[in-house]
Amino acid sequence: MAPARNDRTVTSTDPASEPTQSQGSQSSDTTPATSPHAPDAKDPHARASDPRLPSVPPPGSSFALASEAAALALATAVLGSLPAALRVARAGGSFVGGWLAAGAIVLPALAVLIYLTHAAGRGYRMLTGQGAGRATALGLALWVGLLAPLLMLLGTVLKANTNHRGLGGATFGVLGVVLAAGTALVARRVVVGGRWLVERGASPRVVAGGFAAIAIGPMLALSLPLLRESDAGAHAPAVAAALIDGAIFAVATSVAVAFGPGDELRARARRLGLAAGAAFVLVGIGWLSVSQPLGVALRSGGGLAAAIVGGLERWTDRDGDGRGALFGGQDCDEGDPRRFRGAADPPNDGIDQDCDGFDGAPAVAAAEPTPTPVQAAASPPRPDSSPTAGPPSVLLVTLDTVRADKTSAYGFDKPTTPRLEVLASQGALFEHAYAPGTDTQRALAHLFSGQGFDETAKDRREWPTLKDENDTLAERLKRAGYATAAVSSFQWLSRERGFAQGFDSFVEVFEDEHPERGTTGPRAVQAARAIWEKAAAEPRPLFLWVHLFDAHAQYKTHAGFDFGRGKLGAYLGEIAFTDKQLGDLLDAVASSPRAATTAVIVHGSQGEAFDEHGTTGHGKDLYEEVLRIPLVVSLPKGSAPAGGKRYGASAVSSLDLAPTILDLAGVSQSGVAGQSLLPLVRGEASAKRSEPVYARAGKRYAVIDYPLKLVLQERKGKDRLLLFDLAADPGETRDLSEQRAADLTRLSDLVRARFSLKDQNK
Repeated sequence: MAPARNDRTVTSTDPASEPTQSQGSQSSDTTPATSPHAPDAKDPHARASDPRLPSVPPPGSSFALASEAAALALATAVLGSLPAALRVARAGGSFVGGWLAAGAIVLPALAVLIYLTHAAGRGYRMLTGQGAGRATALGLALWVGLLAPLLMLLGTVLKANTNHRGLGGATFGVLGVVLAAGTALVARRVVVGGRWLVERGASPRVVAGGFAAIAIGPMLALSLPLLRESDAGAHAPAVAAALIDGAIFAVATSVAVAFGPGDELRARARRLGLAAGAAFVLVGIGWLSVSQPLGVALRSGGGLAAAIVGGLERWTDRDGDGRGALFGGQDCDEGDPRRFRGAADPPNDGIDQDCDGFDGAPAVAAAEPTPTPVQAAASPPRPDSSPTAGPPSVLLVTLDTVRADKTSAYGFDKPTTPRLEVLASQGALFEHAYAPGTDTQRALAHLFSGQGFDETAKDRREWPTLKDENDTLAERLKRAGYATAAVSSFQWLSRERGFAQGFDSFVEVFEDEHPERGTTGPRAVQAARAIWEKAAAEPRPLFLWVHLFDAHAQYKTHAGFDFGRGKLGAYLGEIAFTDKQLGDLLDAVASSPRAATTAVIVHGSQGEAFDEHGTTGHGKDLYEEVLRIPLVVSLPKGSAPAGGKRYGASAVSSLDLAPTILDLAGVSQSGVAGQSLLPLVRGEASAKRSEPVYARAGKRYAVIDYPLKLVLQERKGKDRLLLFDLAADPGETRDLSEQRAADLTRLSDLVRARFSLKDQNK
């Protein structure tokens, strides 16, 4: 007997579904009948005629389906691009511009993804019913939306509290599996709860909106801390932003595909979706292509859109110089690979390589409309210029990640730094020089701001942007009549992050070679030599900072620099290779017209650990292997006693470099951290460093009042104090905190006062 006809509207129990509108409705929101008397689904005629079965909407034209996908992609892009817009605004760009540009960049890819997913989903639902496909997509969206922020939070907590990488990774893996299983169960229960609500009369659309908020809300909230800080590492903020963007777009796309628009909205989407999406893309891409500041801000914030913009910028590179002219690119002439912003511009060659409007150095009047007393006193340098004719030029070279005790200049038994030894024989070497911190931020920010990292005006990200209110070392020197230039080999030390303040020229060699995957030293020296040669006709004294990065991990091997196997051998080879680059630069200076009027300062940023105290790398501890650095100062001939002096009476800090350089230039040191080392270098009888040296790494603090060194490790309940006598125990193997109570009290009081720490041990 044929089953009785049922003319009632069939309602889905899926929270993402709506009741069917009528028998034979062609709406794609119609859900499958649940009657056990339904005819065989394999019979196409029964499927087409029986009102109890779900009707599958006709596929429509390709244009209609593509237009619907474009409309859904537009809605997804508008929502998912909000974090990118916030990052652009934080980086100094336009919020609206960043929102439009980021959305326009990802919208085409989202439209294609939604179109393909929709096509696949139609076939799936024709077999299983509308509700099954939606429930699956909804469950997956909820699962990703709940799991992603929890995994990121777990990783952050483990990194902050676990020093051992293997233990942290294993813990993350185990707990990550537990979180994945737990959030899957929670997502399933939420879907079941939604069905229960719909069955009892709740609006499916309201329930669906609540699910979307649950799936996307936590990740939107998690993106906000990226505006202040992120995981350590130069690329970590961009990676974290890309992960969050990817999760948001994945969830938003799943929700859009699962729910779909209603019949009325679908009809409009199929008519207008492509036009609206195309208009959005044209406006966003157009704004981005003509606004270099917007492209720079977008790329500095990281994320999916930033990665795509980087590819688009390189795609516009027609002359093969590695830079494009659009999307924030720095190429000012796509027909000539020699010309781009920041390029070395030798004078009088008929080419304006750096696009500043001058062939070589710009006119003095253009750089400084009002001559200063120093400018008036300075004259074009000659090879036989007297060192007393005016303030000297200053060459400051930073050797990244070079620890003092692995350099032959400091007594290491292998010839890792012969050129640094020669420089030390011409000047002064500081036996006990320290970085103010073992992470790159604390080790280098003060070279620009003139202040310690904590006192530097910056935004709140862990790899921050320096704010304009900093009165930088370069700005002070420029006001005093100096020409200023810099060569950076590391992405954080960039123009985008505010480090170019006060520099006439700021060359970023990391644009041509990734510093952690390649070799940047020769490029940096080439750029520095070009700047030095270009300045030959410049009447002003020159301040040039050069950053040599290659001793930093990952360690590369170089022919002719074999110092043994393993990571330590490779590291020593990198130090020797960097010393070779330093020598090439010093040779260029020695053969220039400024040779007799140039002061040279070479220092390490921080050291590198090789498991001497249970850790590797740098940034975590304050032991000598990561904190003690080489520091050599060589003054122009006649301005200091004969070279070869080794100063070891007290500790000094690289914080002292800014006041030393200002002292050399005859500029006030007011408001600058540290103390000038110039009296010590000149051998003045009364010269003495009056204060101990301080350093910090996370929740670890140190004070070095040579030969004593105290390390305070801040802990809950009770701090740990370690006291070492560096003269008797340079390897820091014997803690004297129990034997020397008076020194422990004196130094712990000093370090707590310096860093405003509470005494938890009382």
